[in-house]
Amino acid sequence: MKYVLYRSFGSIDKDVRKHELVAVEYGKDINEVTDALIKAAANDLAGMPEYEHFETAAFAPEPIKDFRRVKRYQYEMMGIVYPQYAEKNILIEYGITEADK
Repeated sequence: MKYVLYRSFGSIDKDVRKHELVAVEYGKDINEVTDALIKAAANDLAGMPEYEHFETAAFAPEPIKDFRRVKRYQYEMMGIVYPQYAEKNILIEYGITEADK
């Protein structure tokens, strides 16, 4: 299977056509590519100039939730930026499409 990771501009439901391609991974199922997708999302955030000096991470992919308006993605995941001196973390949603190779 082919898994394509896209970064949203905050909310996965908004501006779907403008989401940016981050990574493409191949594996037999989502579990096989989970670690690579987590690393790709964290590295994507770390490579952005506004977050380059902050620690970044990501949660594991989950099936897209029922309340979502977006129908393009089969999975979603959350990227996290940990600012050094802020009261809140910055959360960025990612979408993942699944397709046969």
